[in-house]
Order: sequence, then C-alpha cells, then structure tokens
Amino acid sequence: MPIPENVLANADDFGLNESVNKAIIHCFEHGYINSASVLTNTIGFQESVQLAHTTSCVCNLGVHVNLAEGKPLTNINRNFLNADGNFDVNKIGKKINFISNNDKRDFANEIYAQINLAFVNKLPVTHLDSHYHLHTLPGFYKLFITAARHFNLKLRLAQTYKEDSYIKFLYRKYINRIIINNKLNYSVYFETVDKFLKNQNGHQDNIVEIMLHPDFDLKGNITDHFDNDSIINWINFVKISTLI
Repeated sequence: MPIPENVLANADDFGLNESVNKAIIHCFEHGYINSASVLTNTIGFQESVQLAHTTSCVCNLGVHVNLAEGKPLTNINRNFLNADGNFDVNKIGKKINFISNNDKRDFANEIYAQINLAFVNKLPVTHLDSHYHLHTLPGFYKLFITAARHFNLKLRLAQTYKEDSYIKFLYRKYINRIIINNKLNYSVYFETVDKFLKNQNGHQDNIVEIMLHPDFDLKGNITDHFDNDSIINWINFVKISTLI
C-alpha cells in the first residue's frame, strides 16, 4: 500500500462542489488518500453521497461539520450569519467565547443535524471534524465531544505542531488532552503534509493524520484549494513510496 500504514491521508471538503468531489474521487482511485470528510450543508453534498455509494474505493468517511460558511440546516441566531443568511466565520470567531446557553443549544442542534444528515443518507461515517477547525474553539469543543459520544464517532485532534504562537500550541495540547482522555481520538498526531514529511521518521510507531483539500484547477490539473504545494508534495511522496 503506497500510503504508510500509520498515516490517515484525509481529504476535507467532500461535498463542497462538483470539482472538489471529482478531485477527491480521483485521489481515492489513485491511492493518494485513504479517508475523507463530508460537508452536508453544501451544494455538492448529494453528489458526494452518490459518489460514495457507487465508488468502491471510498472509505473511512467523516462528517466535516460546517459552522463557517454556507447556510445552516437549523435555526441559528442571525448574529452569527451574514446578510444572505450564511454562516459568517468572522462573527463566530469573535463571539463564540461569549455565546449564551441558548446559542450553544442552537449550535449543538446544528451540529447534530449535519451529522444526522450523513447517517440519513446511509454514509458509513467513522469520524468527526470541522471546517476551519472550529471544533477546537473554546465555545465549541464541549459541544463536539458530546456529539462524538452521542453518534459513537471519533474526533479529530487539534494540530499537534507549534505554529507561530506558543500560547496557541499550549491551548491545542490542552484540547487534545481532553479529547484523548475521553478516548475519542483516532490519531496521535495531526499535521500538515510539510510537517509530516519533515518528521515522518519520528512517527513510524504512531498514527498520524494529515489534511488535504483536493480540487481541479481550470486546466484540469489536481490541486489543493488551500495549499497547492501540499498536495503536489504528498502525491510525489506517495508515488515514490510505491516504487520502493
């Protein structure tokens, strides 16, 4: 198997749109990924359901709960939405530490509704994560832990590497300890492709999740709609591993 046995190469945003859906199926078929997370409140969701049911290599699906963009499935306080009724991630990021119990209840209902829609469409869901990692925010992580327990799903860790802020790194370690103590984690590390490729020799005995965002550009080339270098470097790594 070209992907190392201890690595979960997860494609986020399955269901975002037709181009992303095709790119994720392409990556499954070519062995570049072995996991994906589905958005259920987006225009490409129903197509992703059909593809998941008709493509035998699609496996290890999660729900990519989306509280960052697109329209909610339930009744959310308009203070968290833009003028078009879509989630406003900037408003959520600013307000989420101070939301009321009523708003927490409404967000919990939205999380449950998005997860439940995946089950209603008979997707074999195994794990849970979120668009823009909102499940790790102070106002949200308890809601996601409760949802993961309710649906018997595993929950993605926060990033396990140090970025630009040591305080942020310590906070992520705190969140991860809670997830691990609740026996909800499915990996020991959660890293970018770049971090994994630099540290892979130190991770051989532990499960590592890496995150990709496959898409096709206007010329039909595979790309990553967040960081094109990451998917190119990953595909090259997988191809070389196949030859060894």
